[in-house]
Amino acid sequence: MGPQGVLKLPMDDRYLRAIELLGTVCEAYRTASGGDTAWLVGGASVVIMTDGQFQSGDFDLVLGDDQLFKKILFQYGFTEESGPNRFHFGYQHPQHPDFGWQLVSGTLFDGRTDKTRRVEIELGASSVITMPPFEDLIADRLGQYCMDGGRAHPELLAQARSIFRLARRIDQDYLMKRIAEENGDPTLLDG
Repeated sequence: MGPQGVLKLPMDDRYLRAIELLGTVCEAYRTASGGDTAWLVGGASVVIMTDGQFQSGDFDLVLGDDQLFKKILFQYGFTEESGPNRFHFGYQHPQHPDFGWQLVSGTLFDGRTDKTRRVEIELGASSVITMPPFEDLIADRLGQYCMDGGRAHPELLAQARSIFRLARRIDQDYLMKRIAEENGDPTLLDG
């Protein structure tokens, strides 16, 4: 269990089965890599951290060894995306055709996250999802929203606000630091 606790997962069965498979793959990666963490970021993290208030059909992952993770994906039946309905995210699983999986390049939030604050969700003995802290996701969503004044993705502000309201525990100093680093406006959280 991460320092910020375990979250409930009120999503539908389809989503839960996909998340459970992802957790199993992430644990296999952790074991094979000698302890490296696969971090779930983006829309799927928002879905989980807002108790399902938002929807996302993609699972974005940041990790240290893409090639090892790809090998493990293939061992669990994943294939590279193809066909007209593809998400353009890289990988799909035949039992979960409505979802796409993508390996995001670079380091977690450009190396600015505090990895000790992570949130973990245990879905079974060998299925664990690891996400960045609430503060990082709030700052990320707020920063992306502020980049263009919300014109491209107005829902990002609602996501940041919802995570802020639902977070189990918030470190205000860390949150303000991360919002500044992401060029966000903390006053928007009050809406």
